[in-house]
Amino acid sequence: MKKVYDYKAIQRLDLSDPKFKMLNKLNIFALISITASCVVGIILNYCLRILGFPGGMYFVYILCGAALCLIYPYVHEFAHAFAIIISSFKKPYIKYGKFAAYCGSPNIIFTKAQYFFVASFPFVFYCALLIPLCVLLPAEFFVLPFMPLMYNVFGSVADFFMIRHVLSAPKRGVVVDCGTDVVVYLPLNINRD
Repeated sequence: MKKVYDYKAIQRLDLSDPKFKMLNKLNIFALISITASCVVGIILNYCLRILGFPGGMYFVYILCGAALCLIYPYVHEFAHAFAIIISSFKKPYIKYGKFAAYCGSPNIIFTKAQYFFVASFPFVFYCALLIPLCVLLPAEFFVLPFMPLMYNVFGSVADFFMIRHVLSAPKRGVVVDCGTDVVVYLPLNINRD
């Protein structure tokens, strides 16, 4: 982690801490929500928009949408990396594993506004991209953008949890994001606001 001179760590949130178990809870919540909303959305789309369409081909589109969901975590973290690059002009740290990915920037100090931009960028960008596709594509292709859209919405819960944590910090706080943990620092010579 980057040494932050003349600053004192005042808040730390580590989602991967076994004592905290928040990351597991957020992942379970996201998985259940994604599954439920995809099932409901697919059924509603099929029943309301394309009732006469052959079910077999629609099932193939559902499988394609599920495949897009499998690669979505990597695309989501790439969006975080892109936001870090355009907000700080520095290289982020990206780690890809089996069915997991995270993007951090342990050598970059963010203001609270920069951190808000970086953490919320994938949610805003992919919603702006996928919602119009859900509306504009023919009904049988609805599931292709819809399933990743649901993953985007519920998969961003952890990002919004971190944003809420950071925004609750004092005004002059700065943020260092290491991927699964976020540390908020405050200048030593300034009292908390």
